[in-house]
Amino acid sequence: MALDARLVKELEAALDCRFTDRDLLEQAFVHPSLDTAGSANYQRLEFLGDEVAGLAVSTLLYRRFPDAEEGQLSRARAYLTNEGSFADIARTLGLGELLILGKGEEKTAGREKDSILADVFESLMAVIFLSNGWETALKVAERIFIPRFGAATEVEGLLRHIDQDHKSHLQELAQEAGQPLPSYTLAGKQGPDHESLFTVECRALGLTAEGTGRNRKAAEQEAARHLLALLKERDR
Repeated sequence: MALDARLVKELEAALDCRFTDRDLLEQAFVHPSLDTAGSANYQRLEFLGDEVAGLAVSTLLYRRFPDAEEGQLSRARAYLTNEGSFADIARTLGLGELLILGKGEEKTAGREKDSILADVFESLMAVIFLSNGWETALKVAERIFIPRFGAATEVEGLLRHIDQDHKSHLQELAQEAGQPLPSYTLAGKQGPDHESLFTVECRALGLTAEGTGRNRKAAEQEAARHLLALLKERDR
């Protein structure tokens, strides 16, 4: 059940961080569906890593935008630390390839699920904190999150970018309403691989909408945009 050494080395290079405790690192990638006696899964690490990532992002925002108000910082942090954001980071880092899944999750494409990918990113942040300390965890977070600030020198610039992210906006509305997070289902794919058109169905806040795009991410954004439009119509 050992992790692929090549993939670990690539991850270390991407993060500019060495993992000295390989047993703890392996635990960060063990999904609870792996029901093997004596094997610890990532749930405890996920609990800690959520706080580590949140504090790191708060620190980076606080330093980057000294004139921002609390509400603006809170909104920016919510965007940067939501499930979709963490899942995107996990995909960029190739964390799905390192996951150790049970047979059920393996069969149902667990390596591609946002919820699992977000969990494993949080677990990884916990490992970095426990093995290398807070300063290293903050440096890794800076390497990951600062590019997501874009060229914004004022928090308003970052918030304008957030407003254009329909998925994040929809997720914020669902959380504020105490409702389940939006779900996205691939409803269809047409055309050859180099000219594919994806159709995705979005469900949230009691509504359903579809969107199309040249890749799945674009289709999800379009579906979220359509659902936000339906919400405005419903709430008039």
